Amino acid sequence: MELELVIEKMKTDQDVKNVQQALKLFYLFDKAILKTKKIQIKDTILLVGSPRSGTTWLMEIFESIPEYTNLFEPFNPIFFPEVSRFGFSHKPYVPVNASWPDCENYLKRALTGRIYTLLPQYKLNLETIMHRLTNKKLVVKAINLNRLLPWIVNKFQIRNSYFIIRHPCAVIASQLKTGFCGYHSIYPPYINMFPTKDQIIQEANNIDFLDKKILAKLNKIKTIEEILAAAWCLDSIVPLSVKKSYPWTTIVYEKLVLNKQQELTRILKDIGVEKISNSVIQNLKSPSMLTLGSEKKVINDAEKQLSKWKKSLSQKQINQILKIVSIFDLDFYTEDIEPDYNVFNI
Repeated sequence: MELELVIEKMKTDQDVKNVQQALKLFYLFDKAILKTKKIQIKDTILLVGSPRSGTTWLMEIFESIPEYTNLFEPFNPIFFPEVSRFGFSHKPYVPVNASWPDCENYLKRALTGRIYTLLPQYKLNLETIMHRLTNKKLVVKAINLNRLLPWIVNKFQIRNSYFIIRHPCAVIASQLKTGFCGYHSIYPPYINMFPTKDQIIQEANNIDFLDKKILAKLNKIKTIEEILAAAWCLDSIVPLSVKKSYPWTTIVYEKLVLNKQQELTRILKDIGVEKISNSVIQNLKSPSMLTLGSEKKVINDAEKQLSKWKKSLSQKQINQILKIVSIFDLDFYTEDIEPDYNVFNI
């Protein structure tokens, strides 16, 4: 896919053409930078989580650690159209011992920085360019890999994997507001769109360990809130179904927001970082590049940050979401803003 397809409807506008050309140069420049690096898979960090659960925020925190640079959404066909060539769907699942050579080969290239995004996701200034040029370790951030996480950690010996989970009501409130939920049209330009009931039911049927009673109840879902809740449940139940202690680090968004420095110390200790630098702390206290302008106002007020979904969702929407969560026995999240942390064994 060429960049023209991303902005096809606006291609006759001269200003957009200029931006398009600039993006092409940015892509070629970033590709040239990455080609000079020899990234070792044993140094790579993988971050996964449902869309709007804090993965970008985490990526920016990890990227502020010395030597690290990012690979943003390697399974999003808008950025990496190659993924559509080997049958990668929106949020696939395979059993932990399954064979999927095409995906495995692509992942190996992604985890070693051997794929190149059409739309590099970092600020074009001297500081970030130098950061990109000199850092030789990789943090890979992906919202499509929750259901592949057990399979990935079984296949690859990377430095560490992180799974972040956030209140389903908060996640869905943000998805409804932004339209970003990890699903898109199947043809270029891969427009973001909400999943259908049929998509979710098909995905659920592909997960071999799901109880048939759950599958039967999913046939009754109707509203977009219920559909998105079911997607969140499928994203969550696969990693959480693995026997504890998990072969990755689990991060509960609410706990990170409420106990920033304590949680960050625990998280970074798992990759051997004992001292938290000022740049890491600054990113911990700052909104991510994907935070909406209206939401930046509450980023440093933990209670408001965690409870804002209560204002954007109606009681009916909340009830619909939590009903689906209960069907999957994931009801450690309730109408409270914090979950039962004991469930996560952290």
